[in-house]
Amino acid sequence: MRVLHVLDSFSFGGAENLVVELARHVSADHAAGQDLHLDLAVASLGPAGREGKDAMLDRFQALGLAPTYLGVRRLLDPIGVIRLARTLRASSADVVHAHLGYSATLVPLAARLAGVPCVATLHLVPQLGSRADRVKEGLSVLVPATLGRLVLVSQAAYDGYARHYGPATASWRCIPNGIDVDRYSTARRRLPQDVPVPDGAPVWAVVAALREPKGHVPLVEAWARVVEQHPDAHLLVVGEGTHRPAIEARVRELGLERRVHLLGRREDVPDLLAGVDGVVSASFTEALPTSLVEAAACGLPVVATDAGGTRDVVLDGETGQVVPVGDVPALARELSRLLSDPGARAAYGEAARRRAEQTFSMQTWTRALHDLYAELIDPSRTEPKENA
Repeated sequence: MRVLHVLDSFSFGGAENLVVELARHVSADHAAGQDLHLDLAVASLGPAGREGKDAMLDRFQALGLAPTYLGVRRLLDPIGVIRLARTLRASSADVVHAHLGYSATLVPLAARLAGVPCVATLHLVPQLGSRADRVKEGLSVLVPATLGRLVLVSQAAYDGYARHYGPATASWRCIPNGIDVDRYSTARRRLPQDVPVPDGAPVWAVVAALREPKGHVPLVEAWARVVEQHPDAHLLVVGEGTHRPAIEARVRELGLERRVHLLGRREDVPDLLAGVDGVVSASFTEALPTSLVEAAACGLPVVATDAGGTRDVVLDGETGQVVPVGDVPALARELSRLLSDPGARAAYGEAARRRAEQTFSMQTWTRALHDLYAELIDPSRTEPKENA
Protein backbone atom coordinates (compact mmCIF):
# COMPACT_ATOMS: atom_id res chain seq x y z
CA MET A 1 0.00 0.00 0.00
CA ARG A 2 1.65 3.24 -1.14
CA VAL A 3 0.80 6.28 1.00
CA LEU A 4 1.79 9.83 0.13
CA HIS A 5 2.01 12.09 3.20
CA VAL A 6 1.57 15.77 2.42
CA LEU A 7 2.69 18.43 4.91
CA ASP A 8 2.22 22.19 4.75
CA SER A 9 6.02 22.46 4.70
CA PHE A 10 9.18 20.65 5.83
CA SER A 11 9.72 23.11 8.69
CA PHE A 12 10.63 21.92 12.18
CA GLY A 13 7.44 20.97 14.02
CA GLY A 14 5.53 18.24 15.77
CA ALA A 15 3.57 16.99 12.78
CA GLU A 16 6.65 16.94 10.59
CA ASN A 17 8.61 15.00 13.21
CA LEU A 18 5.76 12.50 13.61
CA VAL A 19 5.87 11.70 9.90
CA VAL A 20 9.65 11.25 10.17
CA GLU A 21 9.17 8.82 13.06
CA LEU A 22 6.44 6.96 11.16
CA ALA A 23 8.74 6.58 8.17
CA ARG A 24 11.55 5.35 10.41
CA HIS A 25 9.28 2.79 12.02
CA VAL A 26 7.92 1.51 8.71
CA SER A 27 11.47 1.22 7.37
CA ALA A 28 12.54 -0.76 10.45
CA ASP A 29 9.51 -3.04 10.11
CA HIS A 30 10.41 -3.72 6.48
CA ALA A 31 13.96 -4.65 7.53
CA ALA A 32 12.64 -6.97 10.26
CA GLY A 33 10.17 -8.65 7.94
CA GLN A 34 7.19 -7.30 9.93
CA ASP A 35 5.58 -5.58 6.98
CA LEU A 36 2.22 -3.90 7.22
CA HIS A 37 2.57 -3.33 3.47
CA LEU A 38 3.08 0.42 3.85
CA ASP A 39 5.29 2.21 1.36
CA LEU A 40 5.65 5.87 2.33
CA ALA A 41 6.38 8.96 0.28
CA VAL A 42 6.39 12.54 1.53
CA ALA A 43 5.72 15.92 -0.05
CA SER A 44 5.50 19.57 0.94
CA LEU A 45 2.41 21.44 -0.16
CA GLY A 46 4.41 24.60 -0.80
CA PRO A 47 7.25 25.41 -3.19
CA ALA A 48 10.93 24.72 -2.56
CA GLY A 49 13.39 27.28 -1.29
CA ARG A 50 11.27 29.14 1.26
CA GLU A 51 13.52 30.40 4.05
CA GLY A 52 13.11 28.47 7.30
CA LYS A 53 10.66 25.98 5.78
CA ASP A 54 13.00 23.07 5.06
CA ALA A 55 14.53 22.32 8.48
CA MET A 56 13.27 18.71 8.42
CA LEU A 57 14.26 17.97 4.84
CA ASP A 58 17.52 16.26 5.76
CA ARG A 59 15.73 13.90 8.15
CA PHE A 60 13.45 12.66 5.39
CA GLN A 61 16.39 12.29 3.04
CA ALA A 62 18.35 10.34 5.67
CA LEU A 63 15.57 7.75 5.65
CA GLY A 64 16.01 7.22 1.93
CA LEU A 65 12.93 9.19 0.97
CA ALA A 66 12.94 11.65 -1.90
CA PRO A 67 10.74 14.50 -0.65
CA THR A 68 8.96 16.51 -3.31
CA TYR A 69 7.42 19.97 -3.47
CA LEU A 70 3.92 20.47 -4.81
CA GLY A 71 4.21 24.21 -5.43
CA VAL A 72 0.90 25.48 -4.04
CA ARG A 73 1.52 29.02 -2.80
CA ARG A 74 -1.75 30.00 -1.13
CA LEU A 75 -5.11 28.64 -0.02
CA LEU A 76 -7.06 30.32 -2.84
CA ASP A 77 -5.11 28.84 -5.73
CA PRO A 78 -7.43 26.99 -8.17
CA ILE A 79 -4.64 26.44 -10.69
CA GLY A 80 -2.47 25.06 -7.89
CA VAL A 81 -5.22 22.60 -6.91
CA ILE A 82 -5.53 21.39 -10.51
CA ARG A 83 -1.75 21.02 -10.75
CA LEU A 84 -1.80 19.18 -7.41
CA ALA A 85 -4.48 16.82 -8.70
CA ARG A 86 -2.33 15.97 -11.70
CA THR A 87 0.62 15.30 -9.41
CA LEU A 88 -1.45 13.03 -7.18
CA ARG A 89 -2.82 11.14 -10.18
CA ALA A 90 0.74 10.53 -11.41
CA SER A 91 2.10 9.58 -7.96
CA SER A 92 0.78 5.99 -8.00
CA ALA A 93 -0.33 6.55 -4.37
CA ASP A 94 -3.12 4.30 -3.11
CA VAL A 95 -3.93 6.84 -0.38
CA VAL A 96 -2.88 10.41 0.29
CA HIS A 97 -2.59 11.56 3.91
CA ALA A 98 -2.63 15.33 4.51
CA HIS A 99 -1.38 16.93 7.71
CA LEU A 100 -2.17 20.39 9.15
CA GLY A 101 -4.64 23.05 8.08
CA TYR A 102 -3.72 24.11 4.55
CA SER A 103 -3.02 20.57 3.40
CA ALA A 104 -6.20 19.32 5.09
CA THR A 105 -8.19 21.81 3.01
CA LEU A 106 -6.50 21.61 -0.39
CA VAL A 107 -5.28 18.04 -0.67
CA PRO A 108 -8.70 16.34 -0.31
CA LEU A 109 -10.04 18.55 -3.11
CA ALA A 110 -7.17 17.63 -5.38
CA ALA A 111 -7.36 13.99 -4.34
CA ARG A 112 -11.05 13.87 -5.28
CA LEU A 113 -10.20 15.27 -8.71
CA ALA A 114 -7.41 12.70 -9.03
CA GLY A 115 -9.55 9.81 -7.84
CA VAL A 116 -7.24 9.03 -4.91
CA PRO A 117 -8.69 8.32 -1.43
CA CYS A 118 -7.67 10.91 1.17
CA VAL A 119 -7.38 11.25 4.94
CA ALA A 120 -6.35 14.41 6.79
CA THR A 121 -5.02 14.83 10.32
CA LEU A 122 -5.34 18.05 12.29
CA HIS A 123 -2.61 18.17 14.95
CA LEU A 124 -4.01 21.07 16.97
CA VAL A 125 -7.06 21.83 19.06
CA PRO A 126 -9.32 24.54 17.60
CA GLN A 127 -7.52 27.88 17.57
CA LEU A 128 -10.64 30.06 17.19
CA GLY A 129 -8.84 33.12 15.89
CA SER A 130 -10.27 35.95 13.80
CA ARG A 131 -13.36 35.46 11.65
CA ALA A 132 -11.19 34.77 8.62
CA ASP A 133 -9.10 32.28 10.61
CA ARG A 134 -12.23 30.52 11.80
CA VAL A 135 -13.45 30.19 8.22
CA LYS A 136 -10.12 28.62 7.23
CA GLU A 137 -10.21 26.33 10.27
CA GLY A 138 -13.77 25.30 9.50
CA LEU A 139 -12.79 24.39 5.94
CA SER A 140 -9.92 22.24 7.25
CA VAL A 141 -12.57 20.23 9.12
CA LEU A 142 -15.39 20.22 6.59
CA VAL A 143 -13.43 19.39 3.43
CA PRO A 144 -11.66 16.17 4.57
CA ALA A 145 -14.69 15.04 6.58
CA THR A 146 -16.83 15.37 3.45
CA LEU A 147 -14.37 14.01 0.89
CA GLY A 148 -12.52 11.37 2.92
CA ARG A 149 -11.67 10.89 6.58
CA LEU A 150 -10.79 13.43 9.27
CA VAL A 151 -8.41 12.36 12.05
CA LEU A 152 -8.11 14.20 15.37
CA VAL A 153 -5.20 13.26 17.61
CA SER A 154 -6.88 13.41 21.02
CA GLN A 155 -10.32 13.26 22.57
CA ALA A 156 -9.92 16.90 23.58
CA ALA A 157 -9.27 17.85 19.95
CA TYR A 158 -12.17 15.71 18.72
CA ASP A 159 -14.58 17.23 21.23
CA GLY A 160 -13.33 20.76 20.53
CA TYR A 161 -13.79 20.53 16.78
CA ALA A 162 -17.18 18.86 17.23
CA ARG A 163 -18.27 21.67 19.52
CA HIS A 164 -17.17 24.51 17.25
CA TYR A 165 -17.38 23.00 13.76
CA GLY A 166 -19.55 19.94 14.20
CA PRO A 167 -21.50 17.95 14.66
CA ALA A 168 -19.05 15.09 14.23
CA THR A 169 -19.92 12.58 11.53
CA ALA A 170 -19.05 8.97 10.84
CA SER A 171 -16.03 10.12 8.81
CA TRP A 172 -14.32 11.56 11.92
CA ARG A 173 -11.75 9.51 13.81
CA CYS A 174 -9.86 9.96 17.07
CA ILE A 175 -6.45 8.31 16.62
CA PRO A 176 -3.67 9.29 19.05
CA ASN A 177 -0.22 9.67 17.56
CA GLY A 178 2.38 7.11 18.53
CA ILE A 179 6.07 7.10 19.37
CA ASP A 180 8.77 4.43 19.31
CA VAL A 181 8.40 3.50 22.97
CA ASP A 182 11.37 1.12 22.79
CA ARG A 183 13.64 4.05 21.90
CA TYR A 184 13.06 5.48 25.39
CA SER A 185 14.63 3.71 28.33
CA THR A 186 13.38 3.67 31.90
CA ALA A 187 16.95 3.14 33.12
CA ARG A 188 18.34 6.29 34.72
CA ARG A 189 21.65 7.55 33.37
CA ARG A 190 23.87 10.58 33.73
CA LEU A 191 23.01 13.62 31.69
CA PRO A 192 25.11 14.35 28.59
CA GLN A 193 28.39 16.01 29.52
CA ASP A 194 27.50 19.36 27.95
CA VAL A 195 24.52 19.87 30.28
CA PRO A 196 25.67 22.12 33.16
CA VAL A 197 24.03 20.27 36.05
CA PRO A 198 26.07 18.72 38.90
CA ASP A 199 25.81 14.96 39.37
CA GLY A 200 23.08 14.08 41.85
CA ALA A 201 21.26 17.41 41.67
CA PRO A 202 17.48 17.30 41.26
CA VAL A 203 16.62 18.09 37.65
CA TRP A 204 13.39 18.37 35.66
CA ALA A 205 12.87 19.18 32.01
CA VAL A 206 10.41 20.89 29.72
CA VAL A 207 10.56 19.86 26.05
CA ALA A 208 8.64 22.24 23.79
CA ALA A 209 9.10 24.83 21.08
CA LEU A 210 9.82 28.23 22.61
CA ARG A 211 6.51 29.80 21.73
CA GLU A 212 4.34 31.87 24.06
CA PRO A 213 1.42 29.36 24.22
CA LYS A 214 3.81 26.76 25.67
CA GLY A 215 3.91 28.73 28.92
CA HIS A 216 7.65 28.91 29.53
CA VAL A 217 7.51 32.28 31.29
CA PRO A 218 4.98 31.19 33.95
CA LEU A 219 6.97 27.97 34.30
CA VAL A 220 10.12 29.98 35.05
CA GLU A 221 8.10 31.94 37.63
CA ALA A 222 6.95 28.66 39.20
CA TRP A 223 10.53 27.38 39.20
CA ALA A 224 11.62 30.43 41.20
CA ARG A 225 9.21 29.25 43.92
CA VAL A 226 10.52 25.69 43.64
CA VAL A 227 14.09 26.88 44.14
CA GLU A 228 13.07 28.58 47.38
CA GLN A 229 12.34 25.12 48.82
CA HIS A 230 14.88 23.15 46.76
CA PRO A 231 17.87 25.47 46.19
CA ASP A 232 19.82 22.83 44.25
CA ALA A 233 17.01 22.02 41.77
CA HIS A 234 17.65 22.57 38.05
CA LEU A 235 15.28 23.01 35.11
CA LEU A 236 16.29 22.08 31.55
CA VAL A 237 14.46 23.96 28.80
CA VAL A 238 14.74 21.93 25.59
CA GLY A 239 13.60 23.57 22.38
CA GLU A 240 13.99 26.67 20.28
CA GLY A 241 11.72 29.41 19.03
CA THR A 242 10.80 33.04 18.82
CA HIS A 243 9.90 33.41 22.51
CA ARG A 244 13.45 32.69 23.67
CA PRO A 245 14.37 36.36 24.41
CA ALA A 246 11.34 36.77 26.69
CA ILE A 247 12.19 33.55 28.55
CA GLU A 248 15.83 34.56 28.96
CA ALA A 249 14.78 37.97 30.24
CA ARG A 250 12.50 36.46 32.88
CA VAL A 251 15.24 34.04 33.96
CA ARG A 252 17.60 36.99 34.47
CA GLU A 253 14.99 39.04 36.31
CA LEU A 254 14.43 36.20 38.77
CA GLY A 255 18.13 35.46 39.18
CA LEU A 256 17.78 31.89 37.92
CA GLU A 257 20.67 31.82 35.44
CA ARG A 258 22.34 28.96 37.37
CA ARG A 259 19.12 26.99 37.86
CA VAL A 260 17.33 27.28 34.50
CA HIS A 261 19.26 26.11 31.43
CA LEU A 262 18.06 26.85 27.90
CA LEU A 263 19.60 24.04 25.86
CA GLY A 264 18.10 24.91 22.47
CA ARG A 265 17.02 22.31 19.96
CA ARG A 266 18.49 18.88 20.72
CA GLU A 267 18.79 15.65 18.77
CA ASP A 268 19.41 13.61 21.94
CA VAL A 269 16.11 14.06 23.79
CA PRO A 270 15.95 10.37 24.88
CA ASP A 271 19.39 10.75 26.48
CA LEU A 272 18.34 13.95 28.21
CA LEU A 273 15.16 12.38 29.54
CA ALA A 274 17.13 9.40 30.86
CA GLY A 275 19.00 11.81 33.14
CA VAL A 276 16.13 13.81 34.65
CA ASP A 277 13.74 13.18 37.53
CA GLY A 278 10.57 14.36 35.83
CA VAL A 279 9.01 16.40 33.03
CA VAL A 280 6.89 19.51 33.34
CA SER A 281 4.57 21.33 30.95
CA ALA A 282 3.00 24.74 31.58
CA SER A 283 1.31 24.96 28.20
CA PHE A 284 -1.85 26.95 27.56
CA THR A 285 -2.97 24.80 24.64
CA GLU A 286 -2.21 21.26 23.45
CA ALA A 287 -3.72 18.76 21.08
CA LEU A 288 -1.68 15.71 22.10
CA PRO A 289 1.60 16.70 23.82
CA THR A 290 4.24 14.39 22.34
CA SER A 291 6.83 15.44 24.91
CA LEU A 292 4.61 14.07 27.69
CA VAL A 293 4.16 10.78 25.79
CA GLU A 294 7.96 10.60 25.55
CA ALA A 295 8.22 11.28 29.28
CA ALA A 296 5.80 8.43 29.94
CA ALA A 297 7.86 6.10 27.74
CA CYS A 298 10.88 6.96 29.91
CA GLY A 299 8.95 6.09 33.05
CA LEU A 300 9.00 9.68 34.28
CA PRO A 301 6.42 11.49 36.39
CA VAL A 302 4.81 14.58 34.89
CA VAL A 303 3.43 17.80 36.28
CA ALA A 304 1.37 19.56 33.62
CA THR A 305 -1.27 22.18 33.14
CA ASP A 306 -4.75 21.07 32.14
CA ALA A 307 -4.39 22.13 28.51
CA GLY A 308 -6.33 20.43 25.73
CA GLY A 309 -5.21 16.84 25.22
CA THR A 310 -2.89 16.75 28.23
CA ARG A 311 -5.37 14.59 30.12
CA ASP A 312 -5.32 12.13 27.23
CA VAL A 313 -1.71 11.46 28.25
CA VAL A 314 -1.42 12.30 31.95
CA LEU A 315 -3.78 10.52 34.32
CA ASP A 316 -4.07 12.87 37.27
CA GLY A 317 -2.91 11.21 40.46
CA GLU A 318 -1.85 8.05 38.58
CA THR A 319 0.92 8.97 36.12
CA GLY A 320 1.44 12.54 37.30
CA GLN A 321 -0.31 15.68 38.44
CA VAL A 322 -2.51 18.03 36.42
CA VAL A 323 -2.94 21.63 37.59
CA PRO A 324 -5.05 24.50 36.25
CA VAL A 325 -3.70 26.42 33.26
CA GLY A 326 -1.86 29.56 34.33
CA ASP A 327 -1.86 28.63 38.04
CA VAL A 328 1.78 29.34 38.93
CA PRO A 329 1.41 28.57 42.68
CA ALA A 330 -0.24 25.19 41.97
CA LEU A 331 2.44 24.29 39.43
CA ALA A 332 5.19 25.19 41.90
CA ARG A 333 3.46 23.33 44.73
CA GLU A 334 3.18 20.03 42.82
CA LEU A 335 6.73 20.28 41.50
CA SER A 336 8.06 20.90 45.01
CA ARG A 337 5.98 18.04 46.42
CA LEU A 338 7.31 15.53 43.90
CA LEU A 339 10.87 16.77 44.32
CA SER A 340 10.48 15.76 47.99
CA ASP A 341 8.78 12.41 47.32
CA PRO A 342 10.88 9.88 45.36
CA GLY A 343 8.34 7.14 46.09
CA ALA A 344 5.54 9.05 44.37
CA ARG A 345 7.81 9.84 41.43
CA ALA A 346 8.65 6.16 40.99
CA ALA A 347 5.01 5.05 41.23
CA TYR A 348 3.87 7.65 38.71
CA GLY A 349 6.70 6.71 36.38
CA GLU A 350 5.90 3.01 36.41
CA ALA A 351 2.23 3.67 35.65
CA ALA A 352 3.20 6.11 32.91
CA ARG A 353 5.41 3.59 31.14
CA ARG A 354 2.61 1.00 31.15
CA ARG A 355 0.23 3.55 29.66
CA ALA A 356 2.72 4.52 26.97
CA GLU A 357 3.17 0.88 25.94
CA GLN A 358 -0.57 0.20 25.87
CA THR A 359 -1.86 3.39 24.25
CA PHE A 360 0.86 5.37 22.51
CA SER A 361 3.18 2.83 20.91
CA MET A 362 4.22 3.24 17.31
CA GLN A 363 2.87 -0.24 16.58
CA THR A 364 -0.60 0.73 17.82
CA TRP A 365 -0.60 3.95 15.82
CA THR A 366 0.69 2.34 12.63
CA ARG A 367 -1.91 -0.43 12.81
CA ALA A 368 -4.70 2.12 13.28
CA LEU A 369 -3.50 4.11 10.27
CA HIS A 370 -3.12 0.96 8.15
CA ASP A 371 -6.68 -0.08 8.97
CA LEU A 372 -8.01 3.38 8.11
CA TYR A 373 -6.15 3.39 4.80
CA ALA A 374 -7.53 -0.06 4.00
CA GLU A 375 -11.03 1.17 4.77
CA LEU A 376 -10.58 4.10 2.38
CA ILE A 377 -9.30 1.87 -0.39
CA ASP A 378 -12.09 -0.67 0.10
CA PRO A 379 -15.00 0.83 2.10
CA SER A 380 -16.75 -2.55 2.21
CA ARG A 381 -14.00 -3.86 4.53
CA THR A 382 -15.06 -1.76 7.50
CA GLU A 383 -18.23 0.13 8.21
CA PRO A 384 -17.29 3.62 9.45
CA LYS A 385 -17.95 4.10 13.16
CA GLU A 386 -18.29 7.50 14.77
CA ASN A 387 -15.30 8.32 17.00
CA ALA A 388 -13.83 4.87 16.38
